[in-house]
Amino acid sequence: MPRRQEPVAVVGMSCRFPGADGLDAFWRLLISGSEAIGPAGGRRAGRRDGGYLDDVEHFDAEFFRMPAPEAAATDPQQRLLLELAWHALEDSRTTPESLSRDAVGVFVGNCADDYALIGRAAQIATAYTMTGTGRAFLANRLSHFLGFTGPGLTVDTGQSSSLAALHQALQSLAAGECSAALVAGAQLNLAAEGDDAVQALGALSPRGRCHTFDSRADGIVRGEGAGALVLKPLERALADGDRIYCTVLGSAMNSDGGRTGLTAPSAEAQRAVLSAACHRAGVAPEDVSYVELHGTGTALGDPVEASALGAVHGPGRPSDFPLRVGSVKTNIGHLEGAAGIAGFIKTALALHHGELPASLNYREPNPAIDLEAHRLRVCAARGPWPRRPEPPLAGVSSFGLGGTNCHVVLGGHSARTAPASAETGTGHPVPVLVSGPSGPAMRRHAAAFADALDPARRGTGAAPAALADIGLSSVTTRAPLHHRGAVVASDLDELVARLRTLADGPHPDASGVVEGTRGEGLTAYLFPGQGAQQPGMGRRLHKEFEVFARTFDTACAAMEPALGASLADVLWGREDVPGRHQHTQPALFALEAALYRLFESWGMAPDLLLGHSQGEITATHVAGVLSLEDAALFVARRCRLIGTLPPGGAMIAVQAAESEARELLGPGLGPVSVAAVNSPQSLVLSGEEKATLAAAAHFERLGRRTRRLRIAVAGHSPLMEPIQDELLALAEQLTWHPPTGPRIVSAVTGRPVGPGEIDRPEHWPHHLRATVRFGPALRTAHELGARFFVEIGPGRGLVNMAAETVDLGEALFSAPMATDDEVAGVAGTAAAAHVFGAPIDPVAVHGPHARRTGLPLYPFRREPFWLDTAPATPPPAEPAERWSGDPYELVVSSTLRILGLSPDAELDLHESFNALGLDSRMAVTLRTVLTRATGRSMPTTLLFDHPTPGSLIEALESDAPL
Repeated sequence: MPRRQEPVAVVGMSCRFPGADGLDAFWRLLISGSEAIGPAGGRRAGRRDGGYLDDVEHFDAEFFRMPAPEAAATDPQQRLLLELAWHALEDSRTTPESLSRDAVGVFVGNCADDYALIGRAAQIATAYTMTGTGRAFLANRLSHFLGFTGPGLTVDTGQSSSLAALHQALQSLAAGECSAALVAGAQLNLAAEGDDAVQALGALSPRGRCHTFDSRADGIVRGEGAGALVLKPLERALADGDRIYCTVLGSAMNSDGGRTGLTAPSAEAQRAVLSAACHRAGVAPEDVSYVELHGTGTALGDPVEASALGAVHGPGRPSDFPLRVGSVKTNIGHLEGAAGIAGFIKTALALHHGELPASLNYREPNPAIDLEAHRLRVCAARGPWPRRPEPPLAGVSSFGLGGTNCHVVLGGHSARTAPASAETGTGHPVPVLVSGPSGPAMRRHAAAFADALDPARRGTGAAPAALADIGLSSVTTRAPLHHRGAVVASDLDELVARLRTLADGPHPDASGVVEGTRGEGLTAYLFPGQGAQQPGMGRRLHKEFEVFARTFDTACAAMEPALGASLADVLWGREDVPGRHQHTQPALFALEAALYRLFESWGMAPDLLLGHSQGEITATHVAGVLSLEDAALFVARRCRLIGTLPPGGAMIAVQAAESEARELLGPGLGPVSVAAVNSPQSLVLSGEEKATLAAAAHFERLGRRTRRLRIAVAGHSPLMEPIQDELLALAEQLTWHPPTGPRIVSAVTGRPVGPGEIDRPEHWPHHLRATVRFGPALRTAHELGARFFVEIGPGRGLVNMAAETVDLGEALFSAPMATDDEVAGVAGTAAAAHVFGAPIDPVAVHGPHARRTGLPLYPFRREPFWLDTAPATPPPAEPAERWSGDPYELVVSSTLRILGLSPDAELDLHESFNALGLDSRMAVTLRTVLTRATGRSMPTTLLFDHPTPGSLIEALESDAPL
């Protein structure tokens, strides 16, 4: 006898069955006692009544990166399984990437290849025919698209195929071949010849309905559909905190052998498979409450199945605890290769909801079946799940026409999910993420998300999840696709409104809305200096975030002896910080250090640090050069030294290039200096008041903008020289360490900091006097790969400088405190990090009490693809029309045409050609088109050397050899 199996948890499911597109719709169909048998439509109009899916030719090719010719050549069963696999993973509240950290197996049951039959009959064969219609690719394509490296196989045992695939998955999990499994079954009845074959066998019901175990049983009605399951070992599912629909306790599979005719069922074989499954599950057969029958409603098959059930489950069963039985075939027809998974999903939902749906078309028992003697009862009406035993037990049977039998035993699971977080506490604004393969797809996703959450559309169903749970789940349970949007909301109404704003189109200035494409590059934090201060800054963050408050309070405690006052009282009391120079710089330092530590606690570690003037001291601290206490003391005493200087200086922001200012000021040291170079056309003049005003007036006469800064002392000018020696003495009292944190780009040199540069006291007197070369530092950061710039301080002056200096359409900028609501501001920066793809800890952002919850499934945008709807090969290697000389137009139009897409379709210039769907044949065609259009020689490695449309356009714009 086979050994007992370890329990396996069903953590995700999806389905598309007749009359039911999705789990909720399927459960409503079942529990309402409805059927979905009717006439075929569309291409199949005129066929016999059956269980049909609508629009089986429709598919979201864009989402699955499949060019139109390939989509048209690919069996709709493959296409349907791709969508259902994605939804099953979403339903399991995980992503392909997180699940596939270990090997994941893919097991698909199927016994139909009508699309291949149609293609052969039409004599259509393309380069995609083998991969599009070969049955092995039902599983192989799923493994490939999802990146799953465990076993991948398609199982064909006839009508038991999908339950046999589940059995194979359980064996693979038990053997350690995979740590999780995706199991699916599919059946599409695309060709009328299949109806004729079943009719010739004598298996079709003349009445067009399945009458399982009923006296009217006279055959099957064909159905179609597909379902998918995500399985994990129970121990792992519990450790991961998964929602569990039910458990699979054991399974068995055998064959009729030669006991009967080839297509006649064997009671002996069925008894054996039922007994073996119960043994492997470790359950007594008499404790099983319900069995989902193979239940075809045939005069021969039903009595054999009933006798086998009675023989195994009847002995020892109390008379008041009959074995309930039913068949989903009475609702949706016989799904043949997908019949087993349809019955399994029905039973799993029944266990999950604690209710048994009715088995339809049952009026009086088949006279060949003695229900009482077998201790059986047909579930003729909806009812509660029998309360004996606990946990409830169920079985699912599926028998192949050729004799392959399969049975699985399921168990209920009471701890279905972790409790949702309560909608109480601070009510922090939280980021919620949506995404799509393109901008329009992302907006459709946002619109569908808003519709699902909108109370006006949701109706009177279950209450929505807590906002923190929605935010956490949007990040952790949904794969982040290339085009991303994020909104920040404090309540459900605001979330719905901002999702609709995101869905309506680009709104760069919309509050709480961020969008963009996945970034490729580094994150740079920008620390402002004096002039960025704001009244009341940091008050809300100090109140709401313990990490911020702890760092801020520690810095203040180190500075207050030198300041002679409570910095918090000055900041948030009756006194105005901007007018009190001696407190401005210490306040900025404490705020910046605290904000940095808050983001650090959220997992948002930068790659590069840039500081403007005093902000470079904060950068030095977070890089590990100075402790918080030493850095705070240095800032406070440096500030007091600056305050001892006599008045009479001025600092003026001027719209001018550095070369213009140097030419005006001359080579001498003079009373005026270029204090800061912030961007190519923005600098600050600093020095003696009269001379500085005169220099600024020169540029005003040229029509340039000027603005005097609210700063009493002329920093980074000759007026700083009298205190340089004292500052050196102060620096020598501190403990300096080599930098160990993120790399610093110096605003003194405009280059990355070298060894022994900022970690020695002699640097800082020079730093006080030297020009702040922030613009050059920004360009260096960009050259090093920085593409996400975050201002760690009040205002947005530095990110504005960055946008003016390095924004080439590929960078993202965030200023968390440039808003009236600081808490929403930091949540907005977390949202921007999600959009860019920067590292972040979503649990830390959304709070330790947030839990994963169910979210609306991705809304596929399906278009029709059939053998006759797209060219079988890439279009000829000729430009669509005479080239205008514009590389952008040539690359975009040619790529869209070769992909079989509309000329108006959106093409992501930063996505790789491979990800866009170009295969090797298409790549050769594109190279040939470009060569003929431009007359330029192009290497065979053209798309390898320039792997995105954007990089190829840049190369064609250059005269350099390709």
